[in-house]
Amino acid sequence: MKKGNMSKKKKVLLIVLAVVLVVIIGAAAAVYAITHSLYSSSNYTADSDAMKGYTNTGEEVDEISPEESQGEAITDEEQQQLEAQMKEFSEAEPVTNDGDVYNVLLVGVDRRDTSWAGNSDTMILMSLNYEKKQISMISLMRDTYVDIPGIGMRKLNAAHANGAGPLLLETVTQNYKIQVDRYVSVDFNSLIDIIDKIGGVELTLSSEEVRVANNYIKEMCNLRDLDPTSYFFIQEGTKNCSGIQAVAYARIRYVGNADYERTERQRTVLTKIMEKLKDMSVTELYGFAQDVLPLVTHNIPESEMWNLLSKAPELFQYTLVKDRIPYDGMYRVIYVNRQDMLVPDWEETIAKLKETLY
Repeated sequence: MKKGNMSKKKKVLLIVLAVVLVVIIGAAAAVYAITHSLYSSSNYTADSDAMKGYTNTGEEVDEISPEESQGEAITDEEQQQLEAQMKEFSEAEPVTNDGDVYNVLLVGVDRRDTSWAGNSDTMILMSLNYEKKQISMISLMRDTYVDIPGIGMRKLNAAHANGAGPLLLETVTQNYKIQVDRYVSVDFNSLIDIIDKIGGVELTLSSEEVRVANNYIKEMCNLRDLDPTSYFFIQEGTKNCSGIQAVAYARIRYVGNADYERTERQRTVLTKIMEKLKDMSVTELYGFAQDVLPLVTHNIPESEMWNLLSKAPELFQYTLVKDRIPYDGMYRVIYVNRQDMLVPDWEETIAKLKETLY
Protein backbone atom coordinates (compact mmCIF):
# COMPACT_ATOMS: atom_id res chain seq x y z
CA MET A 1 0.00 0.00 0.00
CA LYS A 2 1.22 3.45 -0.88
CA LYS A 3 2.35 5.80 1.86
CA GLY A 4 -0.17 8.46 0.71
CA ASN A 5 -3.14 6.10 1.04
CA MET A 6 -2.01 5.04 4.51
CA SER A 7 -1.74 8.67 5.57
CA LYS A 8 -5.25 9.40 4.25
CA LYS A 9 -6.73 6.49 6.22
CA LYS A 10 -5.05 7.66 9.40
CA LYS A 11 -6.46 11.14 8.90
CA VAL A 12 -9.96 9.76 8.34
CA LEU A 13 -9.64 7.61 11.48
CA LEU A 14 -8.46 10.57 13.52
CA ILE A 15 -11.36 12.69 12.27
CA VAL A 16 -13.86 9.94 13.16
CA LEU A 17 -12.34 9.55 16.63
CA ALA A 18 -12.42 13.31 17.13
CA VAL A 19 -16.11 13.46 16.15
CA VAL A 20 -16.96 10.55 18.49
CA LEU A 21 -15.04 12.25 21.31
CA VAL A 22 -16.88 15.53 20.74
CA VAL A 23 -20.24 13.72 20.78
CA ILE A 24 -19.35 11.90 24.02
CA ILE A 25 -18.16 15.11 25.68
CA GLY A 26 -21.25 16.95 24.46
CA ALA A 27 -23.57 14.23 25.78
CA ALA A 28 -21.77 14.19 29.12
CA ALA A 29 -22.00 17.97 29.33
CA ALA A 30 -25.73 17.84 28.56
CA VAL A 31 -26.34 15.17 31.22
CA TYR A 32 -24.33 17.18 33.74
CA ALA A 33 -26.23 20.37 32.89
CA ILE A 34 -29.58 18.63 33.38
CA THR A 35 -28.62 16.92 36.65
CA HIS A 36 -26.89 20.02 37.99
CA SER A 37 -29.99 22.07 37.21
CA LEU A 38 -32.13 19.54 39.08
CA TYR A 39 -29.84 19.58 42.10
CA SER A 40 -29.70 23.37 42.11
CA SER A 41 -33.50 23.48 42.35
CA SER A 42 -33.38 21.55 45.64
CA ASN A 43 -33.13 23.35 48.94
CA TYR A 44 -29.55 22.42 49.78
CA THR A 45 -28.59 24.13 53.04
CA ALA A 46 -25.04 24.25 54.33
CA ASP A 47 -24.87 23.27 58.00
CA SER A 48 -23.57 26.73 58.88
CA ASP A 49 -26.70 28.31 57.37
CA ALA A 50 -29.27 25.91 58.84
CA MET A 51 -30.71 28.38 61.37
CA LYS A 52 -30.63 31.47 59.18
CA GLY A 53 -33.98 33.17 58.70
CA TYR A 54 -35.65 31.76 61.81
CA THR A 55 -36.86 34.43 64.20
CA ASN A 56 -38.03 32.01 66.89
CA THR A 57 -35.90 29.38 68.62
CA GLY A 58 -36.65 26.67 71.14
CA GLU A 59 -39.06 23.76 71.12
CA GLU A 60 -42.79 23.55 71.71
CA VAL A 61 -43.41 21.49 74.84
CA ASP A 62 -46.56 19.44 75.44
CA GLU A 63 -46.79 19.36 79.21
CA ILE A 64 -49.13 16.93 80.89
CA SER A 65 -50.39 16.72 84.45
CA PRO A 66 -49.29 13.95 86.85
CA GLU A 67 -52.81 12.53 86.57
CA GLU A 68 -52.51 12.20 82.78
CA SER A 69 -48.99 10.78 82.93
CA GLN A 70 -48.31 7.12 82.21
CA GLY A 71 -44.68 7.44 83.23
CA GLU A 72 -42.96 6.57 86.49
CA ALA A 73 -42.50 9.61 88.70
CA ILE A 74 -38.87 9.83 89.83
CA THR A 75 -37.12 12.03 92.36
CA ASP A 76 -34.49 14.63 91.48
CA GLU A 77 -31.83 12.32 92.87
CA GLU A 78 -33.06 9.40 90.74
CA GLN A 79 -33.09 11.66 87.68
CA GLN A 80 -29.50 12.71 88.33
CA GLN A 81 -28.44 9.09 88.76
CA LEU A 82 -30.16 8.14 85.51
CA GLU A 83 -28.49 10.95 83.58
CA ALA A 84 -25.10 10.06 85.09
CA GLN A 85 -25.52 6.45 83.91
CA MET A 86 -26.46 7.63 80.42
CA LYS A 87 -23.40 9.88 80.31
CA GLU A 88 -21.09 7.09 81.52
CA PHE A 89 -22.33 4.72 78.80
CA SER A 90 -22.15 7.42 76.13
CA GLU A 91 -18.54 8.24 76.95
CA ALA A 92 -17.52 4.57 76.89
CA GLU A 93 -19.34 3.49 73.72
CA PRO A 94 -17.61 4.43 70.42
CA VAL A 95 -19.45 5.93 67.46
CA THR A 96 -19.53 3.42 64.58
CA ASN A 97 -18.69 4.62 61.08
CA ASP A 98 -18.50 2.13 58.19
CA GLY A 99 -17.75 3.01 54.56
CA ASP A 100 -20.09 0.26 53.32
CA VAL A 101 -23.04 1.86 55.12
CA TYR A 102 -24.65 5.18 54.17
CA ASN A 103 -26.86 6.76 56.85
CA VAL A 104 -29.35 9.54 56.20
CA LEU A 105 -31.99 10.82 58.61
CA LEU A 106 -35.44 11.45 57.14
CA VAL A 107 -37.13 14.20 59.13
CA GLY A 108 -40.77 15.28 59.24
CA VAL A 109 -41.13 18.70 60.85
CA ASP A 110 -44.25 19.75 62.72
CA ARG A 111 -44.73 23.50 62.29
CA ARG A 112 -47.51 25.85 61.24
CA ASP A 113 -45.26 28.64 59.97
CA THR A 114 -41.68 29.20 58.82
CA SER A 115 -40.60 31.49 61.67
CA TRP A 116 -38.94 28.57 63.48
CA ALA A 117 -37.24 25.28 62.62
CA GLY A 118 -39.99 23.24 64.29
CA ASN A 119 -40.07 20.07 66.37
CA SER A 120 -39.06 16.96 64.44
CA ASP A 121 -42.02 14.72 65.13
CA THR A 122 -40.96 12.15 62.52
CA MET A 123 -37.41 10.82 62.45
CA ILE A 124 -36.59 7.76 60.38
CA LEU A 125 -33.02 6.56 60.09
CA MET A 126 -32.56 5.26 56.55
CA SER A 127 -29.44 3.11 56.46
CA LEU A 128 -28.11 1.65 53.19
CA ASN A 129 -25.78 -1.31 53.68
CA TYR A 130 -24.13 -1.94 50.31
CA GLU A 131 -22.33 -5.07 51.56
CA LYS A 132 -25.45 -6.76 53.01
CA LYS A 133 -27.69 -5.32 50.27
CA GLN A 134 -30.07 -4.12 52.95
CA ILE A 135 -32.04 -0.96 53.62
CA SER A 136 -32.93 -0.39 57.27
CA MET A 137 -35.75 1.98 58.14
CA ILE A 138 -35.61 2.67 61.89
CA SER A 139 -38.02 5.15 63.49
CA LEU A 140 -36.49 7.15 66.34
CA MET A 141 -39.36 8.02 68.65
CA ARG A 142 -39.76 11.71 69.36
CA ASP A 143 -40.29 11.35 73.13
CA THR A 144 -36.95 9.60 73.73
CA TYR A 145 -34.97 11.19 76.57
CA VAL A 146 -31.62 12.30 75.16
CA ASP A 147 -28.75 14.68 75.77
CA ILE A 148 -28.87 17.45 73.16
CA PRO A 149 -25.40 19.00 72.78
CA GLY A 150 -25.35 22.54 74.15
CA ILE A 151 -29.00 22.31 75.25
CA GLY A 152 -29.20 19.51 77.82
CA MET A 153 -31.61 16.69 78.57
CA ARG A 154 -34.73 16.96 76.41
CA LYS A 155 -37.02 14.97 74.18
CA LEU A 156 -35.33 14.00 70.93
CA ASN A 157 -37.73 16.11 68.86
CA ALA A 158 -36.47 19.29 70.58
CA ALA A 159 -33.06 19.05 68.86
CA HIS A 160 -34.42 20.19 65.49
CA ALA A 161 -36.29 23.13 67.01
CA ASN A 162 -33.10 24.35 68.68
CA GLY A 163 -30.62 23.81 65.85
CA ALA A 164 -32.40 22.40 62.78
CA GLY A 165 -30.90 19.43 60.88
CA PRO A 166 -27.26 19.77 62.01
CA LEU A 167 -28.06 19.73 65.74
CA LEU A 168 -30.46 16.82 65.25
CA LEU A 169 -27.73 14.85 63.45
CA GLU A 170 -25.23 15.62 66.20
CA THR A 171 -27.76 14.52 68.81
CA VAL A 172 -28.51 11.24 67.03
CA THR A 173 -24.81 10.51 66.49
CA GLN A 174 -23.93 11.22 70.11
CA ASN A 175 -26.83 9.31 71.69
CA TYR A 176 -27.30 6.41 69.26
CA LYS A 177 -23.56 5.95 68.60
CA ILE A 178 -23.70 5.69 64.83
CA GLN A 179 -22.30 8.34 62.51
CA VAL A 180 -25.12 10.21 60.76
CA ASP A 181 -24.00 13.23 58.73
CA ARG A 182 -26.86 13.67 56.27
CA TYR A 183 -30.52 14.58 56.60
CA VAL A 184 -33.51 15.22 54.36
CA SER A 185 -36.42 17.13 55.88
CA VAL A 186 -39.93 18.12 54.86
CA ASP A 187 -42.81 19.71 56.72
CA PHE A 188 -46.39 18.47 56.52
CA ASN A 189 -47.30 20.81 53.66
CA SER A 190 -44.38 19.63 51.53
CA LEU A 191 -45.14 15.97 52.19
CA ILE A 192 -48.75 16.52 51.10
CA ASP A 193 -47.53 17.90 47.77
CA ILE A 194 -44.95 15.12 47.31
CA ILE A 195 -47.58 12.40 47.75
CA ASP A 196 -49.94 14.17 45.36
CA LYS A 197 -47.14 14.29 42.75
CA ILE A 198 -47.04 10.48 42.63
CA GLY A 199 -50.81 10.15 42.44
CA GLY A 200 -51.40 9.22 46.07
CA VAL A 201 -50.71 6.01 47.97
CA GLU A 202 -52.89 3.04 48.85
CA LEU A 203 -53.62 2.71 52.58
CA THR A 204 -55.94 0.63 54.76
CA LEU A 205 -57.69 2.33 57.69
CA SER A 206 -59.83 1.01 60.53
CA SER A 207 -63.03 2.82 61.55
CA GLU A 208 -61.25 4.38 64.53
CA GLU A 209 -58.36 5.55 62.32
CA VAL A 210 -60.90 7.11 59.95
CA ARG A 211 -62.46 9.09 62.80
CA VAL A 212 -59.13 10.50 64.03
CA ALA A 213 -57.69 11.06 60.52
CA ASN A 214 -60.71 13.19 59.62
CA ASN A 215 -59.88 15.55 62.49
CA TYR A 216 -56.38 16.04 61.08
CA ILE A 217 -57.84 16.48 57.59
CA LYS A 218 -60.07 19.28 58.86
CA GLU A 219 -57.09 21.03 60.50
CA MET A 220 -54.84 20.78 57.44
CA CYS A 221 -57.58 21.86 55.03
CA ASN A 222 -58.32 24.91 57.17
CA LEU A 223 -54.62 25.87 57.02
CA ARG A 224 -54.72 25.48 53.22
CA ASP A 225 -58.09 27.18 52.83
CA LEU A 226 -59.63 24.03 51.36
CA ASP A 227 -63.04 22.42 51.81
CA PRO A 228 -62.37 19.38 54.04
CA THR A 229 -65.53 17.57 52.93
CA SER A 230 -63.77 16.72 49.67
CA TYR A 231 -61.03 14.92 51.58
CA PHE A 232 -62.82 13.22 54.50
CA PHE A 233 -62.67 9.43 54.73
CA ILE A 234 -66.21 8.07 54.42
CA GLN A 235 -65.62 4.58 55.80
CA GLU A 236 -62.95 2.11 56.85
CA GLY A 237 -61.13 0.01 54.29
CA THR A 238 -58.48 0.29 51.61
CA LYS A 239 -58.32 3.24 49.24
CA ASN A 240 -55.91 5.35 47.23
CA CYS A 241 -55.21 8.33 49.49
CA SER A 242 -54.37 11.87 48.45
CA GLY A 243 -51.52 13.76 50.08
CA ILE A 244 -53.76 15.30 52.74
CA GLN A 245 -55.35 11.94 53.54
CA ALA A 246 -52.01 10.10 53.70
CA VAL A 247 -50.41 12.72 55.96
CA ALA A 248 -53.48 12.65 58.20
CA TYR A 249 -53.08 8.86 58.46
CA ALA A 250 -49.36 9.25 59.30
CA ARG A 251 -50.20 11.75 62.06
CA ILE A 252 -52.67 9.48 63.89
CA ARG A 253 -51.39 9.15 67.45
CA TYR A 254 -54.23 8.22 69.77
CA VAL A 255 -55.41 5.01 68.15
CA GLY A 256 -53.98 1.68 69.22
CA ASN A 257 -50.61 1.84 70.94
CA ALA A 258 -50.27 5.64 70.73
CA ASP A 259 -47.01 6.96 69.28
CA TYR A 260 -45.60 3.45 68.81
CA GLU A 261 -48.21 2.67 66.17
CA ARG A 262 -47.88 6.16 64.70
CA THR A 263 -44.25 5.45 63.80
CA GLU A 264 -45.43 2.25 62.11
CA ARG A 265 -47.94 4.25 60.04
CA GLN A 266 -45.19 6.67 59.05
CA ARG A 267 -42.98 3.82 57.86
CA THR A 268 -45.94 2.39 55.94
CA VAL A 269 -46.49 5.68 54.09
CA LEU A 270 -42.77 5.94 53.28
CA THR A 271 -42.72 2.35 52.00
CA LYS A 272 -45.74 3.06 49.78
CA ILE A 273 -43.97 6.11 48.32
CA MET A 274 -40.88 3.98 47.58
CA GLU A 275 -43.06 1.37 45.86
CA LYS A 276 -44.56 4.05 43.62
CA LEU A 277 -41.10 5.38 42.70
CA LYS A 278 -39.89 1.86 41.95
CA ASP A 279 -42.50 1.50 39.21
CA MET A 280 -41.73 4.84 37.52
CA SER A 281 -39.94 5.15 34.19
CA VAL A 282 -36.81 7.28 33.87
CA THR A 283 -38.87 10.08 32.30
CA GLU A 284 -41.42 9.95 35.12
CA LEU A 285 -38.68 9.96 37.74
CA TYR A 286 -37.11 13.01 36.13
CA GLY A 287 -40.44 14.85 36.17
CA PHE A 288 -41.02 13.82 39.77
CA ALA A 289 -37.56 15.09 40.76
CA GLN A 290 -38.24 18.42 39.04
CA ASP A 291 -41.44 18.89 41.06
CA VAL A 292 -40.27 17.54 44.41
CA LEU A 293 -36.67 18.68 44.94
CA PRO A 294 -37.66 22.32 45.63
CA LEU A 295 -39.88 21.06 48.49
CA VAL A 296 -37.04 19.24 50.28
CA THR A 297 -34.41 20.68 52.63
CA HIS A 298 -31.18 18.69 52.91
CA ASN A 299 -27.40 18.82 53.40
CA ILE A 300 -26.39 16.14 50.88
CA PRO A 301 -23.59 17.36 48.56
CA GLU A 302 -24.23 17.08 44.83
CA SER A 303 -21.65 14.33 44.25
CA GLU A 304 -23.24 12.17 46.96
CA MET A 305 -26.73 12.82 45.62
CA TRP A 306 -25.90 11.56 42.13
CA ASN A 307 -23.98 8.61 43.52
CA LEU A 308 -27.15 7.60 45.40
CA LEU A 309 -29.33 8.09 42.34
CA SER A 310 -26.98 5.98 40.21
CA LYS A 311 -27.50 3.15 42.70
CA ALA A 312 -31.31 3.55 42.75
CA PRO A 313 -32.17 0.57 40.47
CA GLU A 314 -30.02 -1.70 42.63
CA LEU A 315 -31.30 -0.24 45.92
CA PHE A 316 -34.90 -1.03 44.99
CA GLN A 317 -33.90 -4.72 45.06
CA TYR A 318 -32.40 -4.59 48.56
CA THR A 319 -33.99 -6.33 51.55
CA LEU A 320 -36.04 -3.86 53.61
CA VAL A 321 -35.85 -4.00 57.41
CA LYS A 322 -38.26 -1.87 59.48
CA ASP A 323 -38.20 -1.24 63.23
CA ARG A 324 -38.30 1.49 65.86
CA ILE A 325 -36.34 2.66 68.88
CA PRO A 326 -37.07 2.20 71.73
CA TYR A 327 -37.32 -1.50 70.98
CA ASP A 328 -40.02 -3.55 72.71
CA GLY A 329 -38.95 -4.64 76.18
CA MET A 330 -35.85 -2.38 76.19
CA TYR A 331 -37.12 0.83 77.75
CA ARG A 332 -38.98 2.47 80.60
CA VAL A 333 -41.24 5.53 80.73
CA ILE A 334 -40.50 8.25 83.28
CA TYR A 335 -42.30 11.47 84.19
CA VAL A 336 -39.93 14.45 84.39
CA ASN A 337 -40.31 18.15 83.63
CA ARG A 338 -44.08 17.59 83.36
CA GLN A 339 -43.56 15.27 80.38
CA ASP A 340 -43.51 11.53 79.77
CA MET A 341 -40.07 10.49 78.48
CA LEU A 342 -38.95 7.21 76.93
CA VAL A 343 -35.68 5.93 78.36
CA PRO A 344 -34.13 3.05 76.39
CA ASP A 345 -31.79 0.52 77.94
CA TRP A 346 -29.02 2.18 75.97
CA GLU A 347 -26.49 -0.66 76.18
CA GLU A 348 -28.88 -3.29 74.80
CA THR A 349 -30.45 -0.83 72.35
CA ILE A 350 -27.20 0.33 70.77
CA ALA A 351 -25.93 -3.25 70.50
CA LYS A 352 -29.09 -4.29 68.63
CA LEU A 353 -29.06 -1.19 66.41
CA LYS A 354 -25.46 -1.70 65.35
CA GLU A 355 -26.07 -5.40 64.71
CA THR A 356 -29.04 -4.48 62.47
CA LEU A 357 -27.24 -1.77 60.49
CA TYR A 358 -23.75 -3.17 60.23
